[in-house]
Amino acid sequence: MKILVTGATGFIGSHLVPFLKNHHEVSTLNAREVKATNRAWQSQVDACEVLVHLAGRAHVSSNSSDLDMYKAINTDLTETLANQMSLTGKHMVFVSTSVVYGNQSREGKPFIVNDQLHAASPYASSKIAAEDVLQKISSQNRFTFTIIRPPLVYGPEVKANFLSMMKWIDSGVPLPLGSARNLRSFVSVRNLADLIQNCATNTAAKNQVFNVSDDHDVSTTELLKTIGAAMNKPARLIKVPLSVLKLGSQIIGKPRAYDGLCGSFQLDISQTRQKLDWRPPFSLQEEIAATVAWYQSGKK
Repeated sequence: MKILVTGATGFIGSHLVPFLKNHHEVSTLNAREVKATNRAWQSQVDACEVLVHLAGRAHVSSNSSDLDMYKAINTDLTETLANQMSLTGKHMVFVSTSVVYGNQSREGKPFIVNDQLHAASPYASSKIAAEDVLQKISSQNRFTFTIIRPPLVYGPEVKANFLSMMKWIDSGVPLPLGSARNLRSFVSVRNLADLIQNCATNTAAKNQVFNVSDDHDVSTTELLKTIGAAMNKPARLIKVPLSVLKLGSQIIGKPRAYDGLCGSFQLDISQTRQKLDWRPPFSLQEEIAATVAWYQSGKK
């Protein structure tokens, strides 16, 4: 199958492209070249059978002034590509985000794909708008789509929060997170790549929306302990009342830090399993071990 990938140089794309090349004819499209004054990208889109659209502005900002930037990169670019694909009846796999559901899930209530979406940030708003655009274009043309909503993605070469957690454990610094009893969904980049390939080739994925995870939700406490076990180092966790942590995050002006470390965010992937006959091929423990091995190799 001829697959075209945008965002190929990003974290997910750098893992996805070599994975897909094992079974498919893969080419890449620089999203910056998708302009009205440059028509070369159109021929690339016309020549592919499936477009995997990863390119986008990923940093989550709560600043409303960033809305135009997110709209241009995450929404307008998606619409431009979808309109071109609709001319030849192609299929797009669009990697959205689970942030479209909001910042936290209720206890015992993982998000399902039919839950009401909540634009808690300009980033989430732009992704919701992009999803709406795909569904609208699909209803008017022969164009088909699959939307995937991943939670935090980790694996070798990961950055941001997951890398910070590995550095915390590696340093041996005591962490006041021993009381966290939340549950959060994560997905390794290899499991996500496997699902993307499934959605690119499986007719049951057409015009569907799917959640994805490692299918093993963990608390922040358990996650840190799992990272520590993979490093062969103890996770030095101190039990501090959650109310104290919440107050402290507000005092320092970072309430989202508390939500991210102590709040729950679970995804229900039962629909993904059933409709696609898909299971994550790698366990959370395996993937954390692989991520830690990369970290300890000094390539970070």
